[in-house]
Amino acid sequence: MAAFLVRALRLPLEDTSFSDSEGHLFGDEIGAIAEAGVTFGCNPPDNTMFCPNDDVTRGQMAAFLYRALDLPPGGKSFDDTGGHVFEEDVSALAGAKFTYGCNPPDNTMFCPDEPVTRGQMAAFLYRALGR
Repeated sequence: MAAFLVRALRLPLEDTSFSDSEGHLFGDEIGAIAEAGVTFGCNPPDNTMFCPNDDVTRGQMAAFLYRALDLPPGGKSFDDTGGHVFEEDVSALAGAKFTYGCNPPDNTMFCPDEPVTRGQMAAFLYRALGR
């Protein structure tokens, strides 16, 4: 995920500040998205770790893009995001038309706790940056 974002956003590589990312294959990319304010870490409130080998959920991905693109808040909410920790992030992506949902054709759900696939991430980045 870090590499996707660094390449798409053309962020300069940085040394990682997370304890579990030093020496990691993507440590410099992780450092770059941390320096850019795209990620804060995976163990709040300490946020000393990034958890580089964990799957990224669709909700976490929404937060990354929301922060990276400095999106305005959105108004649309999916049936499964009300009260979710990533509700605001997902709403911003929906408002910007970067996401339509995870249950076509109804698209009433976002599936924030499901892992984001590489294909889905490519589609999100294309909609966000490829227009």
